[in-house]
Amino acid sequence: MVAKTGGRLSDSLEVSQTAIGALLTAVTTSLPELVTTLAALRRGALQLAMGGIIGGNTFDVLFLSAADAAYRDGSLYHAVAMADLFWLVIGLAMTTVLLLGLVVRERQGIAGIGFESVGVLALYALGLTVQVLR
Repeated sequence: MVAKTGGRLSDSLEVSQTAIGALLTAVTTSLPELVTTLAALRRGALQLAMGGIIGGNTFDVLFLSAADAAYRDGSLYHAVAMADLFWLVIGLAMTTVLLLGLVVRERQGIAGIGFESVGVLALYALGLTVQVLR
């Protein structure tokens, strides 16, 4: 249902399927993970929250292998467009910022959150801006 809705939105709004997938579909499918993470944080289960986030993202990467196996026109990776590569670079930059956050630990940073959270939010805002202005 999410894929069909995303495809229809892409057609009716005349927005690329990559933009719909990277923005709306990704947010929609990530909301349950957000809810469970917030519930774990409210209970003080910080390791459960972090494990859920990292595990969920690791599992998402496994979807690429399953999608590649299901794609009948060859390798899925050869069908990647430039817009997909843009979001891949944004994702890699976010991962780099998060890795730096694991190396350089701080209790509080800008706006009461760590620099890595500010960096990830800034990168996502940059991605949104570039995608919308296209």
